Amino acid sequence: MLGPLITRPFLSIALIVCVLALGACSPKVAQRGVMPDIDAIASIVPQESHKSDVERRLGSPSSINMFGEETWMYIGETTEAVAFFEPKVNERSVLVVTFDDKGIVKDIQSHRLDVARDIEPVERTTPTVGKNLTVIEQLMGNLNRFGKIGQNN
Repeated sequence: MLGPLITRPFLSIALIVCVLALGACSPKVAQRGVMPDIDAIASIVPQESHKSDVERRLGSPSSINMFGEETWMYIGETTEAVAFFEPKVNERSVLVVTFDDKGIVKDIQSHRLDVARDIEPVERTTPTVGKNLTVIEQLMGNLNRFGKIGQNN
């Protein structure tokens, strides 16, 4: 009974659908940020290198902290997502360069994914000033807002 249903075009279409379905499940790898080369990092000498040396060798930082000691951060991350699932972080690296008040490198630290901490965001809303209006109050409030054509309000 199934013999007449399974024809050459049917098998071709079924094969194409299977290949496309399997292709959709391949992981999508995303690279964000750039981690400087190890040799370039090694060429930065604490207590000797200046901000301009760091920027010339490592490029522009991903983030700059201006509060307290000036700190430059170079952040790189590789994630992998399969289909509709939450992306998984495969690799993360953060290079932290701290400067003194004269712009000389004070310290260099490198952090990997193994020392990362998950931060739980606070789930609350910020109160705003004013009155909560219903839809009807908003519609009624707009009735007298607009003047006649040619009049300026």
